Amino acid sequence: MSSGVEPELAEARQHHLAKVNDVLRRPGMYGSRESAELLLLEAMAAVDGRLARWQTECDGLRDRGAFAPMGVAGAYSNILPAAAVRDATASVYAEIAHRFGWLELDRRLSEEELRHMSADIGDWVVQDRSLSAVIAAFGPPSLWIGGTNPNYPKTLVYGTAHPDHGLLCFHLWNAFAEGAPETTLRGVHPERVVLAVRHRPGAFAGSFSFTPEGVDRRPTND
Repeated sequence: MSSGVEPELAEARQHHLAKVNDVLRRPGMYGSRESAELLLLEAMAAVDGRLARWQTECDGLRDRGAFAPMGVAGAYSNILPAAAVRDATASVYAEIAHRFGWLELDRRLSEEELRHMSADIGDWVVQDRSLSAVIAAFGPPSLWIGGTNPNYPKTLVYGTAHPDHGLLCFHLWNAFAEGAPETTLRGVHPERVVLAVRHRPGAFAGSFSFTPEGVDRRPTND
């Protein structure tokens, strides 16, 4: 490869990397479906010459039930209210990006911090928790997924710098209260509340722990 081409490839890689990290932070800005994550991560894999590994990752999602006929969003449709699915879906692709070494973390936990969180989180969510309670207990997340409006859902991701370490994903929810006058729009809750935490390896459906509100708001087949 000539030296004149190398800077162009480096520029292309940096462009794709920036887009990958942008879509994983504000997925809703790229549309209501996960097509943007699929296209951008596949393009990043092509730039890095790792398309075979990308296909392996996609196959792995299907094998563990994290990719339904409607994609990752379809798998989440049985876990979270519809409004919370878009940001939650991006967290699955964030895990893949992390394993590839593409995910730029805002904060890197130590291995000990992540180990303690993983061990304690199942007990921690036996009662309802708010966004401020998450930050008070565990500090700022490694990745914020979603917008800034407190009346919309959001996902918080915690992880270390090591690509082989899994991510802990807190799925939070809020919505505008029904019947509130237009001049005083308010949320169902004063701030977002935790519905579920995805923290276990293995089958997708078994990877979550739910708060009481998360259990109440989990979609049913009725």
